Amino acid sequence: MIKFISENWQLITFVSTCMIYLGRQVLATRKGIRALLRADLIRLYNKYHDDLGYCPIYVKQSLEDEYREYHALKGNGVGTNLYEALMDLPTEPRKGE
Repeated sequence: MIKFISENWQLITFVSTCMIYLGRQVLATRKGIRALLRADLIRLYNKYHDDLGYCPIYVKQSLEDEYREYHALKGNGVGTNLYEALMDLPTEPRKGE
């Protein structure tokens, strides 16, 4: 084993460096996607919760998928609070609005 390492240390160093680089790229990609999903949750919250006061069923269905992926990427409680507030909204505007 020591002989293999001493004869192939450049290859081992190269492979190790590539693996570290790819690991960092995957982590950065995950963080970027999580940030984009959080931004969209905030956008939906501002539009439907703050502006309209209701959230159509088709938006809630899409929101469920989006939140599931956000949560799988270790999203924080802010996204959970926004998701729950949106899901609690009625699906249609109140009569007379």
